[in-house]
Amino acid sequence: MLSSDRPRILINRLSALGDCVLTLPVLCALRKHYPKAEISWITQPLQAEVLQGHPDLDHLIVVEKGWLKSPRQMLQTRRQLRSHRFDLSIDVQGLTKSGMASWLSGAKQRISFTRGQARELAPTLANCWVKPTRVYIAAKYLELLKPLGIETGQLEYRLPEDYEAAEVVAAWLEQAEIGVNYCVMNPGAGWFSKTWDSHRFAEVARHLYACYGFQSVVTWGSEQEKTWAEEIAQHSGGAAVVCNWFSIGQLKELIRHASLFVGNDTGPLHFAVALDTPTVSLFGVTKAECYSPCNAMHRTVQAEYHPLSSRDRRKANNQVMLKNTVDMVVEQIDELLDQPTYVQKEAA
Repeated sequence: MLSSDRPRILINRLSALGDCVLTLPVLCALRKHYPKAEISWITQPLQAEVLQGHPDLDHLIVVEKGWLKSPRQMLQTRRQLRSHRFDLSIDVQGLTKSGMASWLSGAKQRISFTRGQARELAPTLANCWVKPTRVYIAAKYLELLKPLGIETGQLEYRLPEDYEAAEVVAAWLEQAEIGVNYCVMNPGAGWFSKTWDSHRFAEVARHLYACYGFQSVVTWGSEQEKTWAEEIAQHSGGAAVVCNWFSIGQLKELIRHASLFVGNDTGPLHFAVALDTPTVSLFGVTKAECYSPCNAMHRTVQAEYHPLSSRDRRKANNQVMLKNTVDMVVEQIDELLDQPTYVQKEAA
């Protein structure tokens, strides 16, 4: 599909922090296949914090949320994209805004998923389509590289360590008197329908401390999530501590050096997977097999799957998530931590 060994490639994944992390294998596979390529990525400011400094990325193009609704911003974005003279654009997100970025880039070859996997105007704005067959979303994204002759199931993320952020995290852990082995516990999620219960998280934290000596560091990103974190700490009997507010880079380093991650289907879970931190994650309105590798080091709990449209998930309650019991979560934790291949992480 590409005649040059120095192609100019654009990756389109503008929003959703976790999905940007799950797109990183596409970047790594492209760099491995085209070591001399010029690879760019267009995204929004929050997601740019994840991508900044990645060794396989040449250019990061940052656009504000809602850029497509502003004629001025759209023209500025078009000029910026066209200046790179892209040969190829890969629309991983599969929405109108990402499809428009592909089209505005002027790339002659524009890859997207087939209609159904890609939505809105995205399939119309592409001229090469891939029908995915894999289940796990990161592996599914890699299938977009098939037209380039790249067929791999290898999931590489290569998230670089942020040493300044790691120092901030290490200082806070020391001040909070958190032990060498700790669990990052994340009770929040983008949708309420993906959340569990703070009292149940507190029970899990007590189990981790009593059986393994792990303290739980409870993360938060909004005032509501901070309230949940405080409730978990309050009911944990000292087994859980409310985390300091951390930037995306600092949160990444906190998770990198954790011995375990326990939480819902949201961005920090995907950080943990990308950083090889063992996980136990909870699912309800999304399928565990789609959003977790579901292997020895990444365990999932899903008592029931309740299929909803993306719009309905935003409005739904968390009754399906509450069918996941504390015993179910503890069972997965015990199986994970007791297996011979489990290796605890070192402190930052």
